[in-house]
Amino acid sequence: MPSSAATTDSELKQLETALASPVFKGKALSLDRLQGFLCAVLSSPDTILPSKWLPDALGGNPEYASMEQAQEIMGLLMRFYNDVANTLFDGQPLKLILKPRSPTDLQADYQSWCEGYILGWALSTQEWLRPGNEALKKLTFPILFLSGAFRDDAQSKGKAYILDEDDLKVQQECAGALPGAVAAIYNFFMSKRKAGPAPIKRETPKVGRNEQCPCGSGKKFKQCCGGEKILH
Repeated sequence: MPSSAATTDSELKQLETALASPVFKGKALSLDRLQGFLCAVLSSPDTILPSKWLPDALGGNPEYASMEQAQEIMGLLMRFYNDVANTLFDGQPLKLILKPRSPTDLQADYQSWCEGYILGWALSTQEWLRPGNEALKKLTFPILFLSGAFRDDAQSKGKAYILDEDDLKVQQECAGALPGAVAAIYNFFMSKRKAGPAPIKRETPKVGRNEQCPCGSGKKFKQCCGGEKILH
């Protein structure tokens, strides 16, 4: 089955604007967090369906102004989801969506992206870092470090953290390793899944065009949010 076309820059801008709109009352994930979130959802050893991850992505059940608005936003969101799924499956380099830390600090905010990844990670029913799983612990280290998890843990326990210069050095190393680590985690879990008689590509939890649309309309995805007419 051929891959769907990649999300365009215009569609990403539309999605970013929609997520920040009053419809979601400030509870929807920002676009950078959403990308990290979806990477974890798609990499999970257990399939996480849209019905499970959508409430976390959108901050609950938004009150859309109309069905047309719901279809437009959900169409953009599921297009983005499928785009991330295709990129991870195809082994293509993931172009991280990173925002500045603040209006006065233009450095890339890796913490926000990684916090989104950890939020998606938490939806898995399986323990990723169970004892003895050293390979995965190494792969997740850049995500956990850049999220600030280690610093927060040390502070909560009243323990000393590493020196600022060491922290900056490790941050830079982890930032460089992050795209490769995300791809490696996806491949790690895909290799663990039981191989069925169907091609491995069908194991990717992509929303099929003939499946019921996750927006709740009761229509097929291709007839609702997946229709080309609402993606422009």
